[in-house]
Amino acid sequence: MKHRKLQKSHFPQIALALAFVIGSFSIFSVAFGIRKNHIFTIRKADNSQSYSRIQNQNNLFYQNENAETDEARYILQHLENLGAIRAQSFLVGDLDTGEIIFERKPHTQYPIASVTKYMTAFTAATVLNPNELSKITREKLKVEGNRGHFKIGDSLTIKTLLYPLLLVSSNDAGEIIAQQRNRAEFINVMNNLSQINKLHNTRFEDPTGLSKNNVSTARDLFKMMRIVRNSFPQIVDISELNMMQTKGYTWRNINKASHIPEFEGGKTGYTNAARQTSIGYYQIKLANDQTKNIGVVILQSNTRQQDTRNVLDYLKRYVAYL
Repeated sequence: MKHRKLQKSHFPQIALALAFVIGSFSIFSVAFGIRKNHIFTIRKADNSQSYSRIQNQNNLFYQNENAETDEARYILQHLENLGAIRAQSFLVGDLDTGEIIFERKPHTQYPIASVTKYMTAFTAATVLNPNELSKITREKLKVEGNRGHFKIGDSLTIKTLLYPLLLVSSNDAGEIIAQQRNRAEFINVMNNLSQINKLHNTRFEDPTGLSKNNVSTARDLFKMMRIVRNSFPQIVDISELNMMQTKGYTWRNINKASHIPEFEGGKTGYTNAARQTSIGYYQIKLANDQTKNIGVVILQSNTRQQDTRNVLDYLKRYVAYL
């Protein structure tokens, strides 16, 4: 099957980008065995939501009252027992229904650091053939960070490169993937996919997250988590692994959340501008013994690990799903 090439001019029209990615999607779907064949389904509209304001020691939270079914199903008790969440912005929501359980500053835009790499993986899955080979060259490795420990002259498939990208947050893997066709066009597609998927406060300047101009919001990242999980669950599966060994390479997951028993996948990041960031997927047994798929977004934190644990502990002890 012929591989589609990125266009030489950038994509000024969303329709053109959509046609491009849908055409390429079938390649990745066949190779990876995608469980769902729709990419861009987000049924919940922001303008249909209403919120109740809750005051506690963590400042302001907003509990979503209208998810996809226009009915709040999550019941929060004893908010005073929620440990301190020091992240400037965060969100906790149901990945299956889209219901927001609680959040802080969900629409404030911040740098996202290596959380970027989830969109890099999504873009690669959308427009590249997972089995095509990418040759490792000195030019492609001219980026800060060498966690992939790639050997010049080796050739690895796009699918294989997703492992160091997501497990060790390899900047070099991000650049190798982006340069498989044309780097500038790959980043254009990342931005076009964001707009197609209504991530209106999300922008990318590079495929790694090193740029402080890679920005998003907690609400956009929650949407992105749902889109990736529904479209390419293999990306989530890769990010859950403790380790991957192949072709003389070993990549170990540097995400400390991967040691949490309920962890199902996700990505962390850090830069001076972004501070500590993360998106995470967890299967949590709530206080009333309902097991739910929960997404947690953390932005602008210096205590990301403790923030996450405080959220998960509160969910398990004091939140019910009715």
